[in-house]
Amino acid sequence: MRYRLGECDREYPYRYSLVASTDSQSGKTLVVVQCNPSVASASGSDPTVGKVAIWAEEMGFSQVVFLNLFALISSQTSVLVDKPYEQIVGPRNDETLTIQLKRKNCTVVLAWGGDVPVETAFYKRRLAEIRKHLEDAGHVAHHVGALSYGTHPRHGRMWNKGNRDLRVLEWEKIYA
Repeated sequence: MRYRLGECDREYPYRYSLVASTDSQSGKTLVVVQCNPSVASASGSDPTVGKVAIWAEEMGFSQVVFLNLFALISSQTSVLVDKPYEQIVGPRNDETLTIQLKRKNCTVVLAWGGDVPVETAFYKRRLAEIRKHLEDAGHVAHHVGALSYGTHPRHGRMWNKGNRDLRVLEWEKIYA
C-alpha cells in the first residue's frame, strides 16, 4: 500500500478529520475538504481516501488530511437531507478546521463533486464559512481538474486522466 491511515478524529456520528501518510518524504501536506465523511477511519480505508492518497503521493505530498463541509458520517450524501444545519455541520467541525488549517507547508483542495443535497441557503452559508476559515489561516483554495458541472470542485474519486492538475479555485464559480 502506498499510504497508511493514521490519526482519526471521530466522535460518532461525526468524523472531523482523518490523516493518511504517503511514501513521499517531501514534508508537504494536502488538506482536502470533502462534502461529508465516509465510514473510513484509522482502521479502514475507502475508495475515495485511497484514490486521493495515491494522487497526493504522486504529486509529492507526504500527508493528506481529510476534512469536511459537513461532518455527519455516511457513505451516501443523502443522509444530509432534511436535517438541521447544526446537525449536519457537527459541533466540533469548525474547531477542527481551524486547528488543521494551522499546518505549515500545506495545500488546501476542495473536493466534493456535484452531489450536495442540502438546501441552497445551507450550502452557500457553509461555503462562506469555509472560505473565511481558509482566508483567516492564510490559505488559497484549490481544486483538481475541471469543476464538475462547471460549479463544484471535482470529487476525489474523479481525479482521473485529464482531470488531475491542481488549479487555484475561483470562488465566484462555485457560488452559482
